[in-house]
Amino acid sequence: MTIISIEGASAAGKTTTSAALAHQNRAFHIPEVATWWKKPAQEYAEWFFERQVDRWRIATEKEQDGEVIIDIDLFQTFWYNWAFDFTLFGGQSLEFVEDFYRPLLSQRKLGFPDKYFILYTNEANLRERRVNDKTRLRRGFELNLKFIEPQKRYFQALNNFFPGIVCFIESIDIESNVTKIRNELPNCKNAHRYSLELFDYMVYWLKENIACRA
Repeated sequence: MTIISIEGASAAGKTTTSAALAHQNRAFHIPEVATWWKKPAQEYAEWFFERQVDRWRIATEKEQDGEVIIDIDLFQTFWYNWAFDFTLFGGQSLEFVEDFYRPLLSQRKLGFPDKYFILYTNEANLRERRVNDKTRLRRGFELNLKFIEPQKRYFQALNNFFPGIVCFIESIDIESNVTKIRNELPNCKNAHRYSLELFDYMVYWLKENIACRA
């Protein structure tokens, strides 16, 4: 079947779109880590990475019954920390994250989704949605605004390397988001799920490109 991942800035509509699509398509929605798991009192560096392994395991189990929607990229740790010059999470380096992920990809305990859907809109819309949404605090909203441009460049690079792996969708409203994603689902391919070539390119590109342009 099909495993997709939905990404975008805070308030772009990732979670609501994922839930609506799951409802309409009778798909299985895997939310972000914080929804299903509580951080341990003594959190260790790899704890968040291990939850991505859990989410992939659930995705591959549930796809036997139908489509699976992963809310937020399993490989987010790579590009999110890169977007902030590897100053977050105690200064975890790209090499540190790569060393954790690489063997798991080889063992098929982690994989790439069949297609990424990146929701985007302008900053004014994001701010308005944040104010109007009383259900979430969005404490990291201002910080997350800073990764929008680097995130776009990163996913454009992935799509240039592997055409069709990424679909950018202007997030106008949830209904149109869902419609656009549903129309793209027949074009999803899974030949790259455990591609070390794609993984190597991702790591190489992050090493060779600076997130924050002067």
